[in-house]
Amino acid sequence: MRSIEVFLPKMLPSTYLSPNRGERKTGRVPAIISHYKREMRGDVCLGLLAEDAVRALHSPLDPARMTLTLRCTSARSDGAYRPADIGNAIYALKAAIDGIKDAGLIVDDDLTHLVELTGRIERVKSANEEGLLVMVEEVEAQSLKPKQ
Repeated sequence: MRSIEVFLPKMLPSTYLSPNRGERKTGRVPAIISHYKREMRGDVCLGLLAEDAVRALHSPLDPARMTLTLRCTSARSDGAYRPADIGNAIYALKAAIDGIKDAGLIVDDDLTHLVELTGRIERVKSANEEGLLVMVEEVEAQSLKPKQ
């Protein structure tokens, strides 16, 4: 079974990707939100493609399970989003998931190809330790069949 683990330093979502700042709230401009989604998607894709382990993959991991760990300090005022709950983190990292697909680690993020998605938040002590840890593991297709 194939797997890959890559840490992308300084890769945190923008505060504009927080679900607590809903698209219709004052000061929210859909074009700005869209910009930050595209930026995160591209940054994650390029960050992964810069890794030898990712370039060495000859085909996507399929079907796969993925764990995304957002390593961050407590809130700072630098424009990066450091969520306090995992649901918000996963929402903010949707563009990162698309970047992971673009980099060729997974075929797609639908239930057929990505059978399990786990999110974690890990508090670190310094800004130098912040970033996104991406772990993707191929799952045996036989283990997905319903038990009779």
